[in-house]
Amino acid sequence: MDQPFWLEIELELHGAELRLTARGSRGERLPSRSLGSEVTRERLTAFTKSVGRAVSSGQPLGAPALSEARALHAAVFQGELRDVAARLLEAAKDRPLLQRLMLRDPVLQAFPWEALCEPDTSEGFWGSSPRVLLARGVTSADPWEPREVAGAVRLLAIAPSGAGGALGILKDALSDRIEAGEIEWLDPIAGPRAGQRFLFEQLRRSKSPHIVHFLGHGTVTPDARPMLRLADEEGEEAWISAGSLAQELSASFGEDLRLVVLEACEGAAPGAFGSAAEILARAGANAVVAHLWPVEAGMARLCSKELYRALAGSGREHGDVAASLAAARRTMLLQSAEGFSPVLTLRGPDAAIFDFEGRKVSPPVARRALSGRARSLAPALQGLLERPFSMVLGDHGQDNKSEFRRELQRFLAESGDAGGDALSLSALTQRCALRFGQEKLYEVFQDALHGKLDAHTPPLVASLGRLLGPGVHVTLLWLPLLERAIAEHQPDRTVYVIQPSLLDTVGKPRVVKRAGGAKAWTKQAGLPNRFDREGDLVVLRLYGGYLPEPRPVFTSAMLTEDQHIHGLIGVEGFRPPEWADGLMGWLRNQPGLFVGLSVLEWRHRMLLRWLYDQRPAPKGSLSLLSIRVDPAEQEIWESGGGLPGTGRIAALREEPDELSAALAAVAPPEATTR
Repeated sequence: MDQPFWLEIELELHGAELRLTARGSRGERLPSRSLGSEVTRERLTAFTKSVGRAVSSGQPLGAPALSEARALHAAVFQGELRDVAARLLEAAKDRPLLQRLMLRDPVLQAFPWEALCEPDTSEGFWGSSPRVLLARGVTSADPWEPREVAGAVRLLAIAPSGAGGALGILKDALSDRIEAGEIEWLDPIAGPRAGQRFLFEQLRRSKSPHIVHFLGHGTVTPDARPMLRLADEEGEEAWISAGSLAQELSASFGEDLRLVVLEACEGAAPGAFGSAAEILARAGANAVVAHLWPVEAGMARLCSKELYRALAGSGREHGDVAASLAAARRTMLLQSAEGFSPVLTLRGPDAAIFDFEGRKVSPPVARRALSGRARSLAPALQGLLERPFSMVLGDHGQDNKSEFRRELQRFLAESGDAGGDALSLSALTQRCALRFGQEKLYEVFQDALHGKLDAHTPPLVASLGRLLGPGVHVTLLWLPLLERAIAEHQPDRTVYVIQPSLLDTVGKPRVVKRAGGAKAWTKQAGLPNRFDREGDLVVLRLYGGYLPEPRPVFTSAMLTEDQHIHGLIGVEGFRPPEWADGLMGWLRNQPGLFVGLSVLEWRHRMLLRWLYDQRPAPKGSLSLLSIRVDPAEQEIWESGGGLPGTGRIAALREEPDELSAALAAVAPPEATTR
């Protein structure tokens, strides 16, 4: 992309005097000058109120306000600034010229600069020009660069007031873009989930968006702190500071997040430390669109529709947020002065926040067709398979457990300990470890499983390995059967296999990788700096066992009762180790498919509490049970008994081989792009 041309204009109030200086993208730097004695603080405030009245009444600017808009525009663009702007505009040729305002005084921040109008025109407003793009700037030490987006632009809506109203209006406004595959509508955070107790958790669970669209109310406190209203709790209003939200957005979404849209009154109103828009632009995103005044719901819908049509539409080389907002403003101004309410705050020197070079968009993937017996599973299983999900593959009914049990009982009997026949496997392993040591237990374990390393992958595991999409999945199997199935059926997918250090709960995990298109597994020095959330598949081996590198390698396994307790709870309670924080957020964002787990097994119940931070599993989660399981267990899953957060999880009892055959007819997930 060619380097952009820009003009940065700094305006400051010195007592009653308004002074201006500017610098250009080619090294131009203008000395400070006064706008004249007639341009006073009182005059600016009066014009702000005049535009505000037009906005609140839904009317165009009146003749007096329009005349004042021309006069103030002429006061700004005169002398050297007018000449430099003209030369930069000429040099930019077919690209618009970005003009960025640096404003520190609250009076200047609240002023509708977008409403200034070129002399001798009635529609040449600064904020709606197709040749000059206007934005407000912020100072920041963070670097700036466009975000490459090769597919749909992901949008996350936050609606504290609930799922109806403004949220429904927004989704309806974007329906054409969503159906075309230009925008991916992520699961919104709405109602109570957007309250103080749950908002940060929901953000950490969310799939990383490119755009966050906040629908709600904003204000500035008496001590000049910009605040945003969250969902009420116990009948009381709940608020969050713009700074706290900015920090969490940055921590949760990092460089993926490029734009925040504050569809909230006073989102651009200035405070002691800047407006909410400025604070979010400095710390949370590259650009923020916010409002100086509230606008009518229909106009808000129109603004969103036109903004996202221009920003995310296919066939564009880049997504320019300033050009997109200017286009939306032109459409809004056809009806009223409400087009002057949305303003853009920009952190970098370019408004092209998305790079669409090489982008390919397609409509959302159609529902996967199920056949045979699996048809009876709809809508539970079909609803899960048609969207991203995370699988937890349990060890309930694992064939290797009986082999290990026999080997363990034989060893204990030969060692003079024949009292373990009635004990559970976890109790047997604990007995062996306490009497003969952990190393001897591992020796018996390897003797039992050594002949199983080339075991055939069960049909259901193979079918599921073919259907898993990008994301984090968990296996409790001691052998790398799931990993083999993924490698065989999805050869072009990059797969990471991560096994925690079971001997040291705070130690670094062991990591192996099978790169997309490669045949061999390779050992990694550690976790990558960043996973490709749209393409990589991550398998967590939480019970340990054998890693696929390149021939299965044993390091450790979670076998005893003590290991199951301390391996998951550790020194920090149910909190995962620091290296797993990002993976847990990824996993907790998607519904879970639980296969081979038993709610009657204490190890499995504890695992679910660990995975989901003792909260309910995401909506839409499903447990697949064998037809041989007691029907009472299905009732327990569905009633929520013993599950984290008393969350109820739908459960289905199916014959594994028949289910595997039915799933073989389901289309695998398509490869997705960033």
